Amino acid sequence: MTSPLNLSSTLLDALTASLAAATRSPEGVAEPVALLWTDADGQWRPLVPALQKACAHFYVLGPYDAARRTGPAIWLKCVVDRTLPDLAPPPGAVPILYLPGVSRQELRAGGDCPDLLHPLIELQYRGAVWHQKNGRDWTVEAFMTSEAALGLDLSLDMRTREALMRALPVLATEPIAPLRGRRLDADDFDRLSVGDPVRDLLGWMSEPEAFQARCDTARWEAFRNICTREFGFDPDKDGPARAGDLMLNGNGKWEDVWRRFRDAPRGYPGVTELLRHARPRDLLVDRARQPQVNDEQEAQLRYALEAAVAMPHEKLCARVLELEAENRDRRSWVWADLGYSMMAHALEPLARLATLARSALGGVSLAAMAADYATEGWRCDRAALDAMNHAKSPSDNALVAKVVRALYAPWLDKSARRFQELATQNEAEYRRLVSGVKAEPETCLVFADGLRFDVAGMLQERLEQRGLRVKLGHRLAPFPTVTATAKPIASPAHAACEGAASAEDFNPVLTASRQPVSASRLRDEMARHGVEILDADETTLAANTEKGGWTEIGRLDEMGHSLGAALVRHIDVEIEAIADRVWALLGTGWTRVRVVTDHGWLLVPGGMPKVELPAHLVATKWARCASVQGESSPNVPTFGWFWNAHARIASPPGIGSFIVNTEYAHGGVSPQECVVPDMLVEQGEVALKAQITEVSWRGMRCRVVVDTNAAGLRVELRRNWKQADPEGQRIATAKDLGSNGQASLAVERDDYEGTAAMAVVLDATGRVLDYRPTTIGEGQ
Repeated sequence: MTSPLNLSSTLLDALTASLAAATRSPEGVAEPVALLWTDADGQWRPLVPALQKACAHFYVLGPYDAARRTGPAIWLKCVVDRTLPDLAPPPGAVPILYLPGVSRQELRAGGDCPDLLHPLIELQYRGAVWHQKNGRDWTVEAFMTSEAALGLDLSLDMRTREALMRALPVLATEPIAPLRGRRLDADDFDRLSVGDPVRDLLGWMSEPEAFQARCDTARWEAFRNICTREFGFDPDKDGPARAGDLMLNGNGKWEDVWRRFRDAPRGYPGVTELLRHARPRDLLVDRARQPQVNDEQEAQLRYALEAAVAMPHEKLCARVLELEAENRDRRSWVWADLGYSMMAHALEPLARLATLARSALGGVSLAAMAADYATEGWRCDRAALDAMNHAKSPSDNALVAKVVRALYAPWLDKSARRFQELATQNEAEYRRLVSGVKAEPETCLVFADGLRFDVAGMLQERLEQRGLRVKLGHRLAPFPTVTATAKPIASPAHAACEGAASAEDFNPVLTASRQPVSASRLRDEMARHGVEILDADETTLAANTEKGGWTEIGRLDEMGHSLGAALVRHIDVEIEAIADRVWALLGTGWTRVRVVTDHGWLLVPGGMPKVELPAHLVATKWARCASVQGESSPNVPTFGWFWNAHARIASPPGIGSFIVNTEYAHGGVSPQECVVPDMLVEQGEVALKAQITEVSWRGMRCRVVVDTNAAGLRVELRRNWKQADPEGQRIATAKDLGSNGQASLAVERDDYEGTAAMAVVLDATGRVLDYRPTTIGEGQ
């Protein structure tokens, strides 16, 4: 899913989030041309109208009806290829093709697939298919119970399954939160299906014709009577516009209608338009109920920000803070939940940036300035990244980028110039402050490429949320702040390296062999000294820990060079990957994990100022550093190469760049490039204990007893204990471990009897804490 579901999230929210996630591609992989949704039994068909309202790019296989976005396979193929301009998906949107009555296996059968479906076969390869991790179609039951989706606890008897399907259209717009934390059965779903006047009224207001079409004469008359008696209007005589007017101006029962809409607005898209055209009767009507007020303030905010960009820096900071005070309340309005307040959301990190950017970093020494940046200064960088990541549309993204640049670049430049001034005054101090990383017993070093300090702060938050103990310190990276120079210092092999005569490629050599240092030679050197070298995806139990370990992860630097300012969209995924790696290492026997990096970076939307440097003065020129040729004297600051102080490196002043139109770069002298995180991660104060002490069977029901000191654990049965593809390995639905340390799991398929399985105990994140082999149906 794209984001965690909140308390008011509905089944429809979860579906649209899951579908959106299925259309995303990893960096370097082409975007799918379509997302295929196969549904052999047509279980999801009742939700088609709601899904088509929620997704303008949702199309259905069926009889041709362009108005309803329904048609045969060849028509769907034309939609995907955008040969039907009037029906083409919005630009940049991946069309979702819902295929009721079609299974994934049919499409994969190729030549044996029914002739009418042949146009869709090749879309499996150019597009993506929405399915479970085990490759099966998403059924309603699977989506409701899977931890990868809603994760509800359902009774799996026939009555419950039938009641669930009856309640599906209603469930689509009801908050999921009240259904959590208990076993759901047929009665729970039947209660949802019973008439709810407020829900029915909102459903009618959103889709009057569709609602009335679903009612027979008796039900429609009953609905009219309830509306007349409880809400004071007649749907036949007054119409939806009158209902919108009453809801906006609110009194009596209409307050309940507003609250229900506010709790689940995505389920009633038509209501927004009714409120947009309704007019308040007096000045006391709550402005938060008026979408047109929000629209007007969004437009005014955009205009105000465009005008503010030209202001002097101090006035710009003050103006952004004024706009925040005027607009902050709109982030709590229902329109923000519907995506109509994007600039109000972007204003929050912009206001943080404006507050922090008023005063540039300073210090009486390099050590003091580095400590100041590592304590608080990085928060300004964090605010800039957060602001750039909030805007969604291209126009809003461009506007926010301009505001970020106007707020951030002056602070960034002043801070860099002060840091450069201190480094120029005392190069020897700088060199003393650069310390190499050492191997330590029981400690695995995780080298995260290009982990800037503010990103490390985000990582710290993510790790602490998982209950880990994190200490975030800092080091100084060697100059120039490029991987070739800085990575050896971040490894236990730095003592085996020394400088070459020339700094042309910024690469030291191994003292023993005089070969240039490379990633593989660094690893070989560490291994020779007993350091355990782990592959990027290696999760085996720690064995040789006396000399410590080493593993590498992360693509932040690689993506920064290729994406520029667009890097901000990918940082969260990288942080989560590093957090997963640290978590896994602590779970496989390492006492501590130390996260280190080589260098930070500058990220300036719109590009860094161009600094001229004649090519004949340098042997190598990168954006933020250049190797000086011979005895040349370029008109920019120069510093000694860390590995050989006699070799001089040119660095642009402030946040300048030797290469035009550079948004992302490193190699220069600034707190962002030079002050790097050094993070030590350990398990929490009390080590989590969970050990399976008993597995017993009574028929096809398994009883698992766990000795633990933790709450919130779950138990399940799998074919294999490993975490890879747990959905495909699962034999019985996961159950919460009771306060007595026991859980009972039922295996529903008789053909599993006598087969080998694993009882597995899991924490809240799905990490395997213990496992024990068993045989299904046999006494233990």
